[in-house]
Amino acid sequence: GDDFNVSGEEAVQVSPSVAGQGVVLLGRTQPPEPSSKIDSTCSTSDSLSEGGSTRSAADNVGSDLAESPASFAVVAAKPVDEFAESRLAECSMPTSADCIAQENGLVAGAPDIRSVLSSGDLAAVQALERELGVEGVEAVRSVLVEGEPLESCFLRFLRAQSFRVHQTAKALKAHLTWRASMKPAHLANLSPGEICGCAEELLHKYMPTWHQGFDRQGRPIVYTHYGNFCWGPILEAGVTVEKILQAHVSNSERTARLCGKQSSKLGCDISNALIIMDTEGLDPNNLRTKSAFDWARGIAKIDQEHYQDRLGQLLILNAPSSVYYFYKSVSWVLPEKA
Repeated sequence: GDDFNVSGEEAVQVSPSVAGQGVVLLGRTQPPEPSSKIDSTCSTSDSLSEGGSTRSAADNVGSDLAESPASFAVVAAKPVDEFAESRLAECSMPTSADCIAQENGLVAGAPDIRSVLSSGDLAAVQALERELGVEGVEAVRSVLVEGEPLESCFLRFLRAQSFRVHQTAKALKAHLTWRASMKPAHLANLSPGEICGCAEELLHKYMPTWHQGFDRQGRPIVYTHYGNFCWGPILEAGVTVEKILQAHVSNSERTARLCGKQSSKLGCDISNALIIMDTEGLDPNNLRTKSAFDWARGIAKIDQEHYQDRLGQLLILNAPSSVYYFYKSVSWVLPEKA
């Protein structure tokens, strides 16, 4: 499959206690391979197989982290008992027909979540609808991914703007203008090589990213091996930072579509994803270039302005000290909420 796909039986399960905890840095773990299968005998007490030996998941992340439930990640091939397999069935990437319907603004299968909103959330959504007006509401509805409730989109933007209705309406209007020019729905239909104008193999080797199943909450898991990331060969092939950011938009749009499909399938709102970044083998020199700074700043801007509240949690595996120092060095140019 392509670099943003998942094999039929493969899934990663993350302990519910991890959810909503922000950024978590874990010790050395065995990264799943895009094409490999996870042992179907694994359960949630689970062992991870490596080179014929069996290690407990607690050993795998380190005893200090194992004692902290909020930092404990579990890999398993099957959902646990309280989550029926049918509810966490694998979700394939959108088909061409899905993409055409998406570009035409046809949204279907979204669950009704308005009836279960808290009184405060409902009041905020209704105030935003009044602020946008009928035409504004319909404009937002036309760009929703299939399966995404309108209220879910409104609440994502409201949370990002601290529930300031007027500011949220401005952010949504700016988002609609950006979508008209960037055309993210179209970018999501293209392969990374088509977007960047280079061989697919180059991006598979130096920018590997794929969909790795779903967590226990039903959220898509996106796995990126940043340890393989290397700027030199990418730039030498004529790929610009702008093109790489367009590829990021494509992946973000595909992740949003997976959220929509999960919402429709599970009958509840799945609005964000779990992102796993494996930095094992990272060359610190790749973080000391202007391109790396422009890339980090561009991703933060795109995510904050156009994929607001899509990041449910970020897990960073095998993080060397250079990752920490890179973040410290670029954080001053990032938006506050990034």
